[in-house]
Amino acid sequence: MYRQKVAKKSTAKHAGTQPWFVVDKEGLRKTLERKGKAFAIYELLQNGYDEASTEVSVTLSQPVDGKSTLICIDDAPLGYTDLSHAHTMFAESKKKSNEKKRGRFNVGEKHVLALCDSATITSTTGRVIFNHDGTRTHAATRTKRGTEFRGELPLTKEEFDEMAVKVKQVIPPIPTFFNCVQIPIRHVLHEFQTTLPTELADDNGISRRTQRQTLVRLYEPFLHEKPTLYEMGMPVVEIDCKWHVDIQQKVPLNIERDNVTPSYIKAVYAVVLNERKDFLTEEEAASSWVRTGFTDTRIADSTIKSIIEKRYGTKAVRQDRGDKGSNRECTSQDYNVVPNGAMSREEWAVVKRTGVMKKAGEVCPTNLEDYTPKKIVKDDERNTSQVIYQTFVEKLAPLLINHTVTVRFVDDPEVPVQGCTYLWKKGTFRMDVNLAFHDASDWHHNYELLIHEFAHHAVQSNDHLVDVFYDTVTDLGAKLASLAQTHPSLFPNPQFLSVEKPFIQKEAA
Repeated sequence: MYRQKVAKKSTAKHAGTQPWFVVDKEGLRKTLERKGKAFAIYELLQNGYDEASTEVSVTLSQPVDGKSTLICIDDAPLGYTDLSHAHTMFAESKKKSNEKKRGRFNVGEKHVLALCDSATITSTTGRVIFNHDGTRTHAATRTKRGTEFRGELPLTKEEFDEMAVKVKQVIPPIPTFFNCVQIPIRHVLHEFQTTLPTELADDNGISRRTQRQTLVRLYEPFLHEKPTLYEMGMPVVEIDCKWHVDIQQKVPLNIERDNVTPSYIKAVYAVVLNERKDFLTEEEAASSWVRTGFTDTRIADSTIKSIIEKRYGTKAVRQDRGDKGSNRECTSQDYNVVPNGAMSREEWAVVKRTGVMKKAGEVCPTNLEDYTPKKIVKDDERNTSQVIYQTFVEKLAPLLINHTVTVRFVDDPEVPVQGCTYLWKKGTFRMDVNLAFHDASDWHHNYELLIHEFAHHAVQSNDHLVDVFYDTVTDLGAKLASLAQTHPSLFPNPQFLSVEKPFIQKEAA
């Protein structure tokens, strides 16, 4: 019930018959006006849409002396079946149990009335007159079908212009006219079925959150429009998205019907991303709404992979704090090392769960001193080429790097390196040759691996991106060429230097 403040003296006789609540109409009006007055049109339109109308017409006159007339006429077959709902807040609404109807609180019309100085609602069941003095009367006048709302609305020219713009943001399901001009029909860019939260009344009439399958429609925003979340064609709230998103079921709204919870909008972003990931640019893939939807449980693994590749490329690894050398090693092999601060903790959790990006140390490990290889090749398992290479490396090490090096052959496909040299015993170094990635019968690459590993030992660093490493590589290459001339007996018989089979090489650590 709405009542204007009237300075009347209450008597004891009537005190016991007073209602629990009296709503101050002027106070409610001031509260509602902070969100603008366009919602008044939205509320009237959605009533027509929810009552099986085939056409709705809204008229708003230009303000004269700060007053406008707002008229909304629909042709719903049954009209307003219970006129008491027009002036009773929170009456049981038949819409609460139907997710395809927009209303749920039965306050929409009352909010519109709160903005008006006077109003009439005429329908198939009669007429209610809301008078200037705050009283309400009824009349027998009725319509044959449909409902007509007519209200006197305080309005400035600026407010009129704003309402005229915002009414055109409606996505009407039926022909809808504003000041005798039809609101444009929008082209559906894409639509899909998904499951989203909604609200439905239980057997006791209490609204409960539940999940329902619904149709979602996407639209390209018109020029100067901001992407907006819609509930069955009615604008709800502007969103940080690429498209208008129109949910074809009841959206869980606040009581003012102008916002949703962060968890709901996250779910919306996720289902939109699953459908439209291929239509994002690299820049858009890093936008805040994509980051929000990225962490929702509804996001698909394929969507995560697509977004990560758009942001960071197909060769991306996560910065590894535990193996700092691996970060530079990955960079030297043209990987994009993504800093830990580039994504939130929640985003990294999604990346880790789906395995779409490995740490640098998993791709190009450099801290291998304590690793245990899957298989160590025994002496009697070595072939001729492996024996010759082992002997060659162990004889050459003291001459090139002034240290003893012991060669061990391992076979570990999970450690993606050809070789690794590290301190094994006091004064002795070990060079592991990984047969999973290195063929000891290929002597061209045998020389490459030897020079590469000896260079790491000489500079005492696993970093491939420092000048001293490359200087050492060239120096060792020159020394090796010189030894071939001065000590040819150190080098294997040429009959063993043929490549027995082609082999795909990977960079050594």
